[in-house]
Amino acid sequence: MKSSRHLSDFEPTSEPHKKSPAVSRTVQAQLGLRLRQFYESLALGEQPVPDRFVELIDRLTEGLSEKAQP
Repeated sequence: MKSSRHLSDFEPTSEPHKKSPAVSRTVQAQLGLRLRQFYESLALGEQPVPDRFVELIDRLTEGLSEKAQP
C-alpha cells in the first residue's frame, strides 16, 4: 500500500519530532542547480514559458487586481 506524502514531509526542519528531508543534500543541490538552469534559459528566451506557468501567472495577477479594487 502506497503512503500519501505531503510537501511538508520533504521540508528540512530543526524541530526534533519532525522527519529529516527525504532527499540528501547532494540531491537537493542537484535539483536546485537544474531548476536554476531551467529558469535562466526561460529568462534568456532560449525556451518558451510553459503554458501552465502562464496560466498560473494570469490567475495570480487577476487575484491581485481584484484585491486592489475597493
